[in-house]
Amino acid sequence: MRFTLLHSPVVGPSTWRWVAEALRNAGHEVIVPDLVAAAISGDPLTFAGAAIDACDADDVVLVGHSGAGAILPLVAQGLTHAPRLTVFVDAGLPPCEGSLTAGGDFISRLRELAINGVLPMWSQWWRAGLLETLVPDVDRREAIERELPEIPIRFYETSIDVPKGWCTAPGAYVLLSVGYRSDADRALEFGWPVVERPGRHLDIANN
Repeated sequence: MRFTLLHSPVVGPSTWRWVAEALRNAGHEVIVPDLVAAAISGDPLTFAGAAIDACDADDVVLVGHSGAGAILPLVAQGLTHAPRLTVFVDAGLPPCEGSLTAGGDFISRLRELAINGVLPMWSQWWRAGLLETLVPDVDRREAIERELPEIPIRFYETSIDVPKGWCTAPGAYVLLSVGYRSDADRALEFGWPVVERPGRHLDIANN
């Protein structure tokens, strides 16, 4: 199978590195595009476009973690061939119609964090030591930290139009942490399979 693994805009491709290695060792084809430069542009449409350009192929399983969920339907729509499956991993599910912003209900807090229109690195959004808790392995954590970008706040304020009918396309959900329980429940309402692996939000880097 062909897998395309999309990282969140606030991290880099190393978050998927170890999952990609496991999939390749199992005989699958894997693409993990580096979308950091596209995220720094501050435009979610540029981010989605970069993902499309990097991974356009037929019969692909399209996978997005965390903040990549906001643009997954756009990427799926933009591919030349519809993905075999779109998988949200501890990621927010966009509405089935209308529009959204990547910031969602968290936008007020993000505006408090921004300095001159730019957000600090994601690890600085939270209490000290949280990244150590999320990724205990020192080498893996340092690899992830080296890629953390500073994203313009407008990335989270820009309206994103939802592709019509995306909720009826083949999809699945992987729940890692309790904060995304409501998204997993929505996925069940869509009739999608939901896999639960209770743990931490960055467990894609821990297994």
